[in-house]
Amino acid sequence: MSGIIVFITIAFLTLSSPGPGVLFTVTNSINYGVKTSLFGIFGLIIGMFLIAVISASGVGLIVTSNPKMFTILKYIGAFYLMYLGYKNFIKKFSSETILNEESIQSKISKARLFYQGLFASLLNPKTIVFFIALFPQFIDIKKNIIYQFLILSLSFCFIGFLIHLAYANFSSIFKEKILSGNNFEKLNKISGCIFFLLAVILIFQ
Repeated sequence: MSGIIVFITIAFLTLSSPGPGVLFTVTNSINYGVKTSLFGIFGLIIGMFLIAVISASGVGLIVTSNPKMFTILKYIGAFYLMYLGYKNFIKKFSSETILNEESIQSKISKARLFYQGLFASLLNPKTIVFFIALFPQFIDIKKNIIYQFLILSLSFCFIGFLIHLAYANFSSIFKEKILSGNNFEKLNKISGCIFFLLAVILIFQ
């Protein structure tokens, strides 16, 4: 039981720290409302679970032990972050339009948000490294490994969902203050620049 508590604590601290996923959720919540941002969150969480499966199956170990493959995946992930940053940077909705959720929700593809979240998770090689480094510490090889893997993976994803939902609601509650003074375009440009910065950091680390 103590091992699960430690795992949950590490997962909470890791998932709650600001990063591409959190920024993606916050931006979507402000732009499109909490309900619509859920599609992006579901994409992120399913991506996390798939990464956990990849890591547990041994593919993750192959990827991280092969410098060329890891580098290719790292660059793909970085360029995808740049793409998300570019999309945020060029958005042209006004604050008044954003505050009208029914109007803005009709202008965004929920499927697109889902796939953006999914690929944001899948194209992050650090997530694979994290799972490979973390999971073995909490798995008892004398017990059913698949059962333990499922418990840890589902716990991690559930914690991730709750954290992203909290970020989405927090962003939505303070949306009017954030958007007051027609600061929406500035906010999107700032988030776009942060995505670019995260991409550069990913490339050079």
